[in-house]
Amino acid sequence: MLLLAAEEMRRLDRATVEGGHCSGPDLMERAGAGVAAAMERRYGSPLALRVLVLCGTGNNGGDGLVAARHLRARGADVTVGLLGPLDRVQGDALVHLERMRTAGLAAHPLLSEEDLALLVASREPWDFALDAVLGTGARGEPEALAATAVQALRELDEAGTRVVAVDLPTGVNADTGEIARRAVRADLTVTFGHPKRGHYLYPGRAFAGDLEVVDIGLVDADCVPRGFPFSLATPVEMDALVPPRDPRAHKGSVGRVLVVGGSPGLTGAVTLAARAASRAGAGYVQAAVPAGLNDILEAKLTEEMTIPVPETPQRTLALAALTPVLARAAEVDALVLGSGLSRGRECAELVRQLAARSPVPFVLDADGLNAFAAAAESVAAGAAPRVLTPHLGEMACLTGESPAALESRRLDACREWAMRWGCVVVLKGAPTVTASPDGRATVNPTGNPGMATAGMGDVLSGVIAALLARGLAPYDAARAGVFVHGLAGDLCARDRGAVGFTAGDVAGMLPAALRELERAGDASRGAPQTERRPPR
Repeated sequence: MLLLAAEEMRRLDRATVEGGHCSGPDLMERAGAGVAAAMERRYGSPLALRVLVLCGTGNNGGDGLVAARHLRARGADVTVGLLGPLDRVQGDALVHLERMRTAGLAAHPLLSEEDLALLVASREPWDFALDAVLGTGARGEPEALAATAVQALRELDEAGTRVVAVDLPTGVNADTGEIARRAVRADLTVTFGHPKRGHYLYPGRAFAGDLEVVDIGLVDADCVPRGFPFSLATPVEMDALVPPRDPRAHKGSVGRVLVVGGSPGLTGAVTLAARAASRAGAGYVQAAVPAGLNDILEAKLTEEMTIPVPETPQRTLALAALTPVLARAAEVDALVLGSGLSRGRECAELVRQLAARSPVPFVLDADGLNAFAAAAESVAAGAAPRVLTPHLGEMACLTGESPAALESRRLDACREWAMRWGCVVVLKGAPTVTASPDGRATVNPTGNPGMATAGMGDVLSGVIAALLARGLAPYDAARAGVFVHGLAGDLCARDRGAVGFTAGDVAGMLPAALRELERAGDASRGAPQTERRPPR
């Protein structure tokens, strides 16, 4: 599913209309009808419910006029307020203003704050209020009567009225997710064709509530020049990337992973990465660790093998470990470099040489990334494909940009650096963005705040490495791994509560997450479903 900026959505609209696929008024009809249908799906019949629809005089207001007509046809008691004089409505919106009048529903022109206050006070309470004030093209602070409408919708929300945003909550920037000083906080946002960036970028994501995407018959994106680089990961698309297991499979045929890391106090990181690789489907997982820590890892890991390699006096990996680790790497399908590694100078040099000489794809995380902090351009040196998984702090060290600057353009920054470095980059956070060197990028919708705990990144590295080992291309392994990792966290939050579950809990939930993904794929293909109880 595409994830669009406002200008990209306008391009799709224009291509649809100019290509003769649908007229402007018909697109608006489908959008507004979709809002009414989405409300009925979510909340049940609107029969006899009191609905206030606040419309601007532009196209977003036109969508609201259509929604008002359809809600009235479903039996709702609908009141429409138009923020401005009737003669300001033009184009497609004017067509639907006339259709609404013909259907017997009038729009009340609101020319002052007093007019708006009187309309809002004419029913108490309102069951629903629709925000059709400003659309995706709006920028900056809502002004004049639009600002007053935002305040009124905020107060209705606080009083218990359900607020439904048409396309985007007023005051949320469609491209950046930034919010105005006052923005509408919706219970439900119904958007058209494709979700917009601002629906998934914070803080706008917190103001959109639940999101429904309505198909309005836009032209296929392949028909539009210049393309659209960002997509939103969906269960069906991610399931299609993960290969089904051959009934003749054995442990050597479903992926072999080597985790390289470990240091005093950080043996848990290696444990989590190795365990996650197993739980994500790798058949044979090994961990190369400092010899002095091998006994500890032997106790922590049961299904995974440990390999003691040369260490420094501080019991961190020594440069002398290069030869035995490379020998082991030649026998596996994917590596994880960095879990619990430490920041010693010798460790950093070991990582740089392993990255340059690795014979197989690898995931570079944590102190593996820190090894390149002073020479980020060399992170792509070597023939093997690589997946970098930085959080904002690590990304700042690699790029020289501040965390705040990176966060302000999270999507574009991730994509730009992936193209510059020539490797897949997973910029972790809310949301996590995965970018390919060829310019494609995927935004991930799974995951929750309960995952803000130590070790989650190690689990993610193990998942991605398992998918690499199972034969996925690096970009596909990374974006599918991010989705499955977040989904496992969501299952933990559902079954164990939103706070207090650990990275180990998420690793344990990975098989259930993969099963949920498979179910989504089966449902989309119409495959028969057997009754299966949810994981406990």
